[in-house]
Amino acid sequence: MKQVKELYRLISSFLSRSENIEERKQLFKWFDQQSTGQIPAEQFSTIQKNVKNRLLVEIGVIEKKSNNIKYLRIISTAAAVLIIAFFTYRYWPAAEHIASNKLLASIPPGSEKAIIILADGKQINLDELSPNQRIQVGETILTKDAHGKISYRNASTGKITPQQNTLKTPKGATYELVLADGTLVSLNTDSKLTYPSSFESGDRIVELEGEAYFRVTKTKDHKGFIVKTKNQQTRVLGTKFNINAYSDEEDVRTSLEEGSVIVSKQHSAVKLRPNEQAFSENGKLRSKTINIDQVLSWKSGQFCFDGTNTSEVFKEIARWYDIDVTYNGTSNAGQYSGKIPRNLSLDKLIQLLNYANIQTKAIVGKNNRINLIIT
Repeated sequence: MKQVKELYRLISSFLSRSENIEERKQLFKWFDQQSTGQIPAEQFSTIQKNVKNRLLVEIGVIEKKSNNIKYLRIISTAAAVLIIAFFTYRYWPAAEHIASNKLLASIPPGSEKAIIILADGKQINLDELSPNQRIQVGETILTKDAHGKISYRNASTGKITPQQNTLKTPKGATYELVLADGTLVSLNTDSKLTYPSSFESGDRIVELEGEAYFRVTKTKDHKGFIVKTKNQQTRVLGTKFNINAYSDEEDVRTSLEEGSVIVSKQHSAVKLRPNEQAFSENGKLRSKTINIDQVLSWKSGQFCFDGTNTSEVFKEIARWYDIDVTYNGTSNAGQYSGKIPRNLSLDKLIQLLNYANIQTKAIVGKNNRINLIIT
């Protein structure tokens, strides 16, 4: 496989006129030895036979009988190169190459973007709403304020039928939402919150995939507020807390800033105090003391390394810039402690990582996606 990839790389360099003398010699040596065994012979022969004449016509060469064997050999070689190149670009996955600084500079940090999916499946692109614009959806009025925040309120004082809505952020975006009860939700990138358009009797229940920060409003009748995540739920009255429930994380992490919450999972439960986090251990919920400012660093616009959470931060970077990040935990990055702003273009972020002695290599791979490799 390595030999085949090297052959295709040589052909690609030759066609783009970026080969050096040594590469040219290697390529011509391959043709001299007729090493077609690296590509299925029958397939190579068929492609050569059926495409050769057409390519010769297209490049303006007419093959005539001639005693000049060397000339015919050059033509055949050129045709073979074009044939294999055609086959390579048509059927072979694009080779990886180093991402240019210009490309990296063109990738901006995340921004405020989201869509709302209504109960009937209709989607509202919040970017298309003007500041202070109001729209009525059923019995609910949805408003986008001057700062881009979305809020809900009932259109009438009478009893209404709540409708399930979903706020969804793509990779590289965050958004803030004020629920009908006044609760503020800050939704992190690549996350989804499902909630009713209004809260009637009983507990206030929402469902989360991804990460969100909640500042829950207390109600006069002391209704509970419940956040459901995968295999877990968090119950509160009035408090401030963060939940990380991304599907690619092994565990759901609930972190408390203010007040108190009860986190439950199957037959296990734990009550948190401020600056504590709930986590699973051997199937049971436990709590530990944490630095809440670090947990909430995404809200304050920072990537926060503490020397132990490196892989988690690189996952944040991947979601924020909508790129792939490859990190195996063996580099100096594992010991790095510090903060990096989230409002940088990708090339500036990479510069800061390199300054911090975290060596990186950005390549463009399949589907033109950038993969940031931590070396």
